[in-house]
Amino acid sequence: MSQLFRSVFVSFVLCFVALPVTAQEPLKLEATRIPDDSPGPVLDGRLTDEIWQRATPYAGFKQQDPIEGAPASENTEVRILIGRGNLYIGIIAFDSNPSRIIAAQARRDAELMNVDSIIVALDTFNDSQNAFVFGTNALGIEYDGQVASEGQSGSTQAASGAGGSQRGSIGAFNANWDGDWTVRAQVTERGWETEMAIPLKTLRYREGTDRTWGFNVMRNIRHKNEQVYLAPIPRGFDIYRVSMAAKLEGLDLPPRRDIKLTPYVLGSVNKDFTRTTDSLDRNGDIGGDLKWGIRPNLTLDVTVNTDFAQVEADEEQVNLTRFDLFFPEKRTFFLENASTFQFGQPQAIDLFFSRRIGLSSAGQPIDILGGARLSGKIGQWNTGLLNIQTNDADDLAGRPIAPANNFSVLRAQREIGRSNVGAIFVNRQATGSRAGSDNWNRTFGLDGNWQASTNQRFSAFVAGTDTPGVTGTDYASRAAYNFTNNLWLVNGGFSQVGDRFNPEVGFLPRRGYRRPEWRIFFQPQPKSIPWIRRIAPHTNGNVYYGLDGTMQSANMHLHPLEIQPAQGGRFGWYMDYAADNPTRPFTVYNRDGRTVSIVPGEYDWWQQVYEYLHNPSAVVTGTLRFRKGNYYDGDFTGFEMLGETRIGSRLTAEGGWTRQDIDLPGGSFVTNLIPIKATWSFTTLANLQAFIQYNGQTAQVSSNIRLALLDRSSTGFFIVYNDRRDTTSVTPYDTLGRSFVIKYTRLIDF
Repeated sequence: MSQLFRSVFVSFVLCFVALPVTAQEPLKLEATRIPDDSPGPVLDGRLTDEIWQRATPYAGFKQQDPIEGAPASENTEVRILIGRGNLYIGIIAFDSNPSRIIAAQARRDAELMNVDSIIVALDTFNDSQNAFVFGTNALGIEYDGQVASEGQSGSTQAASGAGGSQRGSIGAFNANWDGDWTVRAQVTERGWETEMAIPLKTLRYREGTDRTWGFNVMRNIRHKNEQVYLAPIPRGFDIYRVSMAAKLEGLDLPPRRDIKLTPYVLGSVNKDFTRTTDSLDRNGDIGGDLKWGIRPNLTLDVTVNTDFAQVEADEEQVNLTRFDLFFPEKRTFFLENASTFQFGQPQAIDLFFSRRIGLSSAGQPIDILGGARLSGKIGQWNTGLLNIQTNDADDLAGRPIAPANNFSVLRAQREIGRSNVGAIFVNRQATGSRAGSDNWNRTFGLDGNWQASTNQRFSAFVAGTDTPGVTGTDYASRAAYNFTNNLWLVNGGFSQVGDRFNPEVGFLPRRGYRRPEWRIFFQPQPKSIPWIRRIAPHTNGNVYYGLDGTMQSANMHLHPLEIQPAQGGRFGWYMDYAADNPTRPFTVYNRDGRTVSIVPGEYDWWQQVYEYLHNPSAVVTGTLRFRKGNYYDGDFTGFEMLGETRIGSRLTAEGGWTRQDIDLPGGSFVTNLIPIKATWSFTTLANLQAFIQYNGQTAQVSSNIRLALLDRSSTGFFIVYNDRRDTTSVTPYDTLGRSFVIKYTRLIDF
């Protein structure tokens, strides 16, 4: 262990005495134009066409991990073609031992960092902030997304080693954008190869001659756990750092004429077993979306009779707090360009949270009659305009629960170099006969992000709300600082939320507080211990104070021992501290006729956690986590197990079990959360997925089974079956509800 601590100390000293790095001239590339009388390459996953041989190969990839700046251990060649309305990218990922290539995860948008993969970033406005991302693996899946502000948001930045963007999460990288493009890949005798054909009308850009784009490629050589870049990116950053990308020059870009129509037809049968009359509901419906590229840099999306029948089910959570849980948005219409409308601190002070549209507070769907979204870039302005109209809503018994509402959002952000300033306005206006008088809510705010240097970023916002009949402090604000280099990640921030701040179309789990927060990661790589890739001791925490100065709650995470082995995963030990000062009772357990509550008072407690995460690229992998300590004025024992396996390259299965055993003066109880998911991918565009969950806190078992036969850009044929069952002994119903949906949607190009 002495070697380990000596390595940490030396790295700690070097990080403060290292000389600043001089900015280098970016690598310059050119795309080979396809002659008008020549066909484009045949997309088969092999770069053997004669047209590819004419293109200049670009190589010289540099490592980010494990040895920053060293030449890649395996050669990679990139070729770029343009013509016939497409940008073609061909990549040969040479490998000295192709049999070791990890080719798994055949589903669209599957995680790429656990397999051999390629990710391409295209900064089509050459603004060093925003980009489109296209990725694939050796099976040729489609993975795509959008980058804003170089992947940085106003909240804390993820540390290296953190997972990729989850589908449904909204941040400065939006993995939920689905473009219309084509990719083919295969393992060959020289490694693996891929060909991408990206229609220019799928992108946004400034038309004209001799244009320049930012361009970078990251290759993940997963069987070596090695990440390499065409344009080098230092540790602490990733492919989203487009200010460090190469420059793709000499592009002649035509006007973008893009009209896409996506109609759907749907049939469904729903049965609610808790209703004594009219429990069976048969429904047929039609609707669709229209996408119109008004200009190369501006897109209009229109939706009519919007339907989300094929949306993945929410993941169950156990709530042991006195605040609402966050469930991410998963509906496609709201996910596309979602980062354009992001404002605030995600999952803490969100001024716009699209799940407030078309869903009741209990999660019941509310019909969306239609809406439109205009988004894009006008000069140096990123702009977004959204308007959605919902219908009146009734509960399952036919009782009114919400009037019709019109939702409007206006977002504008002015880029100044790699910094920006912006504003947002959000409005909810009740409409129709149930609206009543003065049934509206408005939210507005100003924000800014200052890239002070390569490593430092300051962020701030101030916001207010206006609600009829509400008086008091109705504003919120936050300032934050972020420092990142190859050894340190340091975040700090301070938020204040008024006691009457009321963003009804946002997400705000609590109000009336001041909150300092911090996060510090130290991530050296000890070269003298080959089996260790990185050690990452870190700490983070926050404290909520009432506006009167009284401490409301606090959380602190102390993680002195985290070791990341060379092949991936991590293990270690940490402690969590929590304090809470509830002023009224709240329930943490309520089932089978038993209720356990926390009474008002001042509490604080510690918990110790031991964890092990196995190499995520292994055929069989998993997580073990054991937690022991206190919880309020009682005892807490918990463990978590999560296992995942892949059978061949097409079938993946995962299952988990989280158990929490809690003993309080007011009663003892146990919660169990068991998710089981299996995915069988027939092809990269066709899969069958089953997701079964048991939540012991609610005593319900839910099942979501979905067959997806995709065509283009996540459109196609869907069959969805949902089932909810109750396992308590005090309710008369075993089955609560079932639904069966068949939906077909098609992308039509004009």
